[in-house]
Amino acid sequence: MRNFMFIFTLFITGCATQSSHTEEQLVSQLTVSKNYSGLIELYKSKVVANDKDWLSQQLLAEAYLANEDIESADFYIQRVLTLSPKPTADAHLIKGKILAKNFSYEEAIEQYSQAMVLGLNSADLYMSRGIALAQAKHYETAIDSFNLARLRGFDEVSVKNNIAMVHIYQGDFQSAVDILLPIYEQDSSNSKVNANLKLSVMKLEGEDSLEIQDEPVAEVLVLNDPAKKSVGSELTVNKENQPIPDIVDTQVEVTSISAEAFFEADAPLNVQKNEPQQRRYYLQLGAYDNMPEALQKRNELLDTQLPITIRPADLGKSGTWYRLLTGDFDSYRQAQSFAKQNILLLDGHDYFIQVIK
Repeated sequence: MRNFMFIFTLFITGCATQSSHTEEQLVSQLTVSKNYSGLIELYKSKVVANDKDWLSQQLLAEAYLANEDIESADFYIQRVLTLSPKPTADAHLIKGKILAKNFSYEEAIEQYSQAMVLGLNSADLYMSRGIALAQAKHYETAIDSFNLARLRGFDEVSVKNNIAMVHIYQGDFQSAVDILLPIYEQDSSNSKVNANLKLSVMKLEGEDSLEIQDEPVAEVLVLNDPAKKSVGSELTVNKENQPIPDIVDTQVEVTSISAEAFFEADAPLNVQKNEPQQRRYYLQLGAYDNMPEALQKRNELLDTQLPITIRPADLGKSGTWYRLLTGDFDSYRQAQSFAKQNILLLDGHDYFIQVIK
């Protein structure tokens, strides 16, 4: 009888070990393939079976966060932080990322600090903390945090690109070039580095007024100082609103746009350039050198509830840029009045009055 019980115990233990190993393989496969929906279903079944399984709820929150369902992620991680007897450092890291997604950067920094107090020392933590610090305009501390992420193995190019973008945000374009140029010389295929390097070089060459220099039919009348503001979860630099690609690790879903609107924006430019045209005044909320990026930013600006159109502009040697415009006015005064009337909707967004003939 004792032998039977011993064999039975070994059998049960072996089954549990095999089941655990199989689940680890499944989680690994789902993670590598970025099948976040599969991870959500897996962890949710565990939570349904036991609503006090705090680890599964933490992992479920992380899966929801990766799947861009911020509300669900916040629901589960808040349960962990509030109800579990001993929340982990990783739980505070997840909460910090959620707060950053919701633009609450100072609160996110507090959560990252709590994760550090609890002993978390990962590259991901320091990178996320650097992002929040940069968004909160704690520039020097942000750079320190990025370098700590580098020391812990975070991708060198991503770290350097983020540090360069902090320099750009501060207006120190030479430092940005010094960081990005060696990367470009080693690998010119990185579109993020290329865009940031191009922007920095243009600034050093005094091309802040691209429309005036390369497009005689347009003037730029600056309404506010966009060099020191942030849009959404992206740091922005002056009127081009160039984002910090590596600082934003989300994949924004682009809103649908009609084929007519797309091909109108992609149509040949300046067909009627020689015909006399009346001056029109717009609020410009950004300009991008490719249509997909312009569409993405247009999607991010939907929270303003303003009608935003995409209009291409041929800037000569600088190529075609796609402007995000709202409003259509006969005079500068009308555009200025419109901006004042919508000051709450425009709060936190960079813009200036663009004049187009």
